Amino acid sequence: MMMKLFFSVKSPYARRVRLAVRETGLMDRVEEIGVETVEDLQRIGAEKLGPGCKVPALICDDGTPLSETLVITRFLNDLAGGHLLPKQPDELIKTLELESIASVLNDSLYVRCGERYRRDPALKSDALVAFEENRSNRCYDRLNELLADADDTVTLATIAIIAALDYANCRQSEDQWREGRDVLGAYFDRMMKRPAFAETGLIF
Repeated sequence: MMMKLFFSVKSPYARRVRLAVRETGLMDRVEEIGVETVEDLQRIGAEKLGPGCKVPALICDDGTPLSETLVITRFLNDLAGGHLLPKQPDELIKTLELESIASVLNDSLYVRCGERYRRDPALKSDALVAFEENRSNRCYDRLNELLADADDTVTLATIAIIAALDYANCRQSEDQWREGRDVLGAYFDRMMKRPAFAETGLIF
């Protein structure tokens, strides 16, 4: 029985899972099913995705639904032998630091997008947007520092970083995150040449 991945092409969180499927070599074991509207959720039966009724969601071989990007990507990595996380403790810590910063960045961008595109104008918070802008910039700066000596090994951190940066390109282009961050820009460009990253681009 194939596992089923329910995803949205607009979601950077779902993109991380799709990237993990490809970079772990599990494409032949996972069927991808796009979910873009409430009608799509109703058609497939949202309750099948677990109590959260949201994407991304992975239905395992035995029918168990898994939610949350970090949980799903860890599961896929373990299932495929674990090569997307280093085995050496010191290298693992470095990778997890990068992944955690990218996750914070992604969440920060998502909050700002919510204020910009979905929030009732009367309820928008300029203070919240400014707070998250500062948080995003701190994340960009730290990633630029930490990636100075990075090679092109793909890890779960790589996946999280590229998904967040491309989300910024699509939804918060005014961040201009490349400015003054040559290391980060070069890293992004190198990774985007990989087939998995090129074929999972966000679509709005």
